[in-house]
Amino acid sequence: LDINSGVGLFGLLRLVSLQIVIVPRICMSILFPSWMRERLIGRINKFVDSVEEKVKRTDGLVELVDVQKDVFMSFFPTLFPHMAPRFAAGMGPLGVLGHLADDFPNGKDLVLTVTRGLPNNVTTEMDLKLWSVARKIQSDKTSLEHFQSTDASELAAEFLQATLPEVAQCAVGHFMTEFGMRGLYEIDFGRPRWREEPAPLMNTLKSYVEINEENAPDLVFTKGEKAAEKAIDELGKLLNKPWLVSFLASRVRQLAGLRELPKFTIIRMMGIIREKMLMEGEKLVSVGTLDDAKDLFYLETDEIKALASGKLADSKKIVSKRKEAMAIESRRTRLPRVITSDGFAYFGGISKIVEGANVLSGEPVSPGVYEGRVRVVHDPSKTKLNQGEILCCHGTDPSWTPLFLSAGALVMEVGGLMTHGSVVAREYGIPAVVALERITERLQNGQFVRVDGSRGTVEVLE
Repeated sequence: LDINSGVGLFGLLRLVSLQIVIVPRICMSILFPSWMRERLIGRINKFVDSVEEKVKRTDGLVELVDVQKDVFMSFFPTLFPHMAPRFAAGMGPLGVLGHLADDFPNGKDLVLTVTRGLPNNVTTEMDLKLWSVARKIQSDKTSLEHFQSTDASELAAEFLQATLPEVAQCAVGHFMTEFGMRGLYEIDFGRPRWREEPAPLMNTLKSYVEINEENAPDLVFTKGEKAAEKAIDELGKLLNKPWLVSFLASRVRQLAGLRELPKFTIIRMMGIIREKMLMEGEKLVSVGTLDDAKDLFYLETDEIKALASGKLADSKKIVSKRKEAMAIESRRTRLPRVITSDGFAYFGGISKIVEGANVLSGEPVSPGVYEGRVRVVHDPSKTKLNQGEILCCHGTDPSWTPLFLSAGALVMEVGGLMTHGSVVAREYGIPAVVALERITERLQNGQFVRVDGSRGTVEVLE
């Protein structure tokens, strides 16, 4: 019998060399978490600065597309060997705590509570800075009245024209400087960023300025930090290993928040490249080659190069056909999770309906019990979530996170313990259940339900 592992000598050598680099860094991260975290952030900032410099030096679309390819090809080889050890040193201890507490009735809930109010998470920090913007608007009578009486689309137009009330314009402008490259479905180069189309952000701010002091996000975050401290203390007593629990939990809290950093770094780089690409697109619009600078994102890399060289015929026709195809595809309400080689599509999750009761069972990812009214959300850019409503959606990404500050609980069709919505729900201390098949169809706006994030159930009460 001839067995071929598929790994050659060169591959084995690379694997061994990678382990030689990564394992010592994991040990260093466990021993010196703060120092290793700051070193990583410094390295990432230096890499992003180099990307910005390369993009600035490009002359034309051909060079820009080549730089784009080079940047993303070099991202993982350059930064992954530094990121992975920090993540391992943060998530590994969480797994150890989970294993140690597995035999105790409330062990899992305590371990998950350790991750509440988690520091050093760029997405959480973004939300708190957006709350700071809302506080500045609340403190200025003119800005507050204007936000309360004006719809989001008009506020967005005024921001782009720099005609918002001075306090609001300045506060939102500072936020955009740091986070304006983010947006809905932001991992897609073709999707608009907040700094281009700020209406979704204005919609969120309109919700934030109505939040009272009692439910202030910064206070919620502080409560989460205190709950985590209490959980660490209780877990230490429960396991009769207070020193070990304290050591492991401190590594989780100092390093696990870095999990959002890789994507945030990619989005920063995409924002730099997209901004320059739109500038080049405007040049093509001015000579009649394209109707809109954003039409560049309907073309493939080779087509963009050909377009820049004057060798792509019927570019407008190509873009038009792809827009039509996209409009048709966007009508799909559900996408399969898995498509097998024989074409069979799997749509379902792990949820089930409990016989004889209006109860749906999914995966518990953030402990606690909450009762409230449901708000089904398909597009966060068009939704103003009222304080305390239960956010019901298909799934989330960082552009959804501001809604979490108003939500009382979260239920999602897809996701697992470490997906975005689950992690953010735990950080804000709101109960969450995921992997609930077709939950956005089964629940209706205004229904009163109980979400049990410890047991993984959603019960319809009325």
